[in-house]
Amino acid sequence: MNKKMAGMILSMLMVTGTVMGAVPTSAAGDTIKIGLTVPLSGDRASEGSYATNALELVVEEINSAGGVLGKDIEVVVQDTTGTDVGATNAYLKLAADDDIVAIIGSDNSNDNIAIAASAEASQILTTTQGSSPTLQETCEAGEWLFQLRACDSTLCAALMDYAVNEMGSKSFTIIHDTETASADQARLFQEGIEANGGTVDEVIPFTNGTKDFTAQLSQAMQSDSDALVVACLQTEAAILIQQAKALGIEKPIYGSNAFGDPVTVDLAGESINDAYSITAWVPDSPNEMGAEFSKKYEETYDEACAKAAAQIRDHIYVICEAIETAGSTDRTEVRDAMLTLTNYEGAITTYDCSLKGNCGKGGLIVQVKDLIPTVVEEITTK
Repeated sequence: MNKKMAGMILSMLMVTGTVMGAVPTSAAGDTIKIGLTVPLSGDRASEGSYATNALELVVEEINSAGGVLGKDIEVVVQDTTGTDVGATNAYLKLAADDDIVAIIGSDNSNDNIAIAASAEASQILTTTQGSSPTLQETCEAGEWLFQLRACDSTLCAALMDYAVNEMGSKSFTIIHDTETASADQARLFQEGIEANGGTVDEVIPFTNGTKDFTAQLSQAMQSDSDALVVACLQTEAAILIQQAKALGIEKPIYGSNAFGDPVTVDLAGESINDAYSITAWVPDSPNEMGAEFSKKYEETYDEACAKAAAQIRDHIYVICEAIETAGSTDRTEVRDAMLTLTNYEGAITTYDCSLKGNCGKGGLIVQVKDLIPTVVEEITTK
């Protein structure tokens, strides 16, 4: 059994600081529990594999260093199945456990928006990994949801600034998924293009789960646009760019964060080379803490560290810092302590949790070269 498969099997269970088959060193009640909702099945299951691999490393790191408030932590995992309904059901199972102090939402804005009402009703600190401005507004409107991510508002504008003013692309065709985060990104890309003096010739939507992009790409090929801009999730990104290259499309492609993610790179293969992306993370991180974690992850699992893994690392550490600051596992006290973390250094970026939305303060413009997402420019969010 390879390491990745072992990680997936372990993630189906309650993941703790011990390995499968070992006897826990702490009795029930002597650990601090954190919940994690993540897709372990469905089209986004690879995201779950990276996430559960990361949490094994982080739990071991924290517990071997003395834990939190003198106790070991453990992370309880629930499968979202990669759907809004699945995310809500997974969340409610975790929130119903009074011993769980905080919950980490999945790496998808739709999922996190879907659980927002449940987070408010359950009154439990919940961190989200999605980057859409709709999610930012949702987090800022509530009391218990925190967007530990740089919002797309600044990131998408930065990529279009680069496309127009550095790369010389002046006209664009936008292709986007209709799910919330991608639709938000498409709108932000268009605003960024127009703000920099570029033009949008056409906007072409598709529904989530599309596997055949012949119609959308054929429509795009009829345009005289200098470049394509694509906003979608990892699986759709990989399929679309493979089909674009197969159809002979050689225009520059600027994509949402999915296009710089190792998950997409692995799925797309050489077709994704030369594509540009705006993202929070690359395995060859310019962040010293991030580079250290990325190296440890790759040495342990023999694969590049994806954003889904790095985010889990930061979310667990930020939550543990809030618990330490509170000096308590009381849900309200931990939430209140979270609001005081205004300059927390993570592996991906620095976080200002007092904002609740747009807490992450950095991002990266990257280009995939020889299947490696390579940093072109570092940016700081507003």
